[in-house]
Amino acid sequence: MRIFRIFVAFMLVIAGVVSTVGSGGGGGGGGFDGGLNFDGLDGCCLSSIPPQPNVDITIDNTQDVSATVVQAIGQLFDVMAKISGQIFPSPPAAPDLLSSNSKFDFFETVQTRQEPVIATCAVIGNVYIWGHTTNDPVSLSEGDVFDLMFNSCDDGDNYILDGNFTLLVNVLEGDPRSDLFRLAYEVFAMELTVTSGMDTYVASTSQPLFLLGWDSLPFPEIILIASTRGLALRSQVDTYSWSDFIQPEKHSLTVNADTSIPATLAKASESLIESAALGGRVAYVIAVPLQAPDGQDPESGEIMITGGDGNGTIRIVIESSASVRLEIDADGDGTVDDYQYTTWPALRG
Repeated sequence: MRIFRIFVAFMLVIAGVVSTVGSGGGGGGGGFDGGLNFDGLDGCCLSSIPPQPNVDITIDNTQDVSATVVQAIGQLFDVMAKISGQIFPSPPAAPDLLSSNSKFDFFETVQTRQEPVIATCAVIGNVYIWGHTTNDPVSLSEGDVFDLMFNSCDDGDNYILDGNFTLLVNVLEGDPRSDLFRLAYEVFAMELTVTSGMDTYVASTSQPLFLLGWDSLPFPEIILIASTRGLALRSQVDTYSWSDFIQPEKHSLTVNADTSIPATLAKASESLIESAALGGRVAYVIAVPLQAPDGQDPESGEIMITGGDGNGTIRIVIESSASVRLEIDADGDGTVDDYQYTTWPALRG
């Protein structure tokens, strides 16, 4: 999957406003602190000792490590955008991100009927939606649980969904039928196959800790945030998994109704991923938000990657849409040992 290209399909323009994404506080029906809150989870599945990066950074493996991180981030945001298009309502004045493909309307039908609903997808296929018997029978409420099962669901957005996942309403504030609301789900028991053209990958959860939230209270800015701990993505190329940090890893996007704003990818906290192809783990952080014209490759931004025992680093510096500079500090002493040059399409694959 191609990072940023997914946003064209959903008419997305992203402006990375990391400061609007809160930290600290609730979970499991939790609260907000200036934004969606995914810290302070119930600790059932946290590692007592967080895993550390263990892939050494070298001059020779710089291109492979950099490409792995770029491709993993691309697949992550594919999953975020695609699942969001199914489970969040579309604010009336927002860009047409969700309205044509969202199954959100059927949640209310499930609530009132107290029975499963079969939703027909726009082109072909369907999705079964069940509400648990403990759900609020009147309206969507924190603690409500829904099961979704997709059968070759094609909504005309170049993606076909097969598989299932379960949603727990983690946070609900405001009115989801208006422009102004905050809504977050825990996504678990997920085994979802996403097919686009020749590309196929599977998103799954090892623990019920993949969280996905939508915050339109600062409208016209609409924040999409995911906490990725427990998420695994498998494709023909690689298998990526996000590890059990003490703090859940958070990735954020901000959709802006003002389509003149350049697309920006921002991330709110450091993340640790394991790659089967690399044979281990590296950490990464968006050091400078990535900016791109609508539908184009990024023109600026930086990603910092940290490796294993030698504490080596790679700084991916996007000089322009045609040039990316890789700054390699193989021994982690703070001095750049080598520069390599590539392009975003070459890293993206």
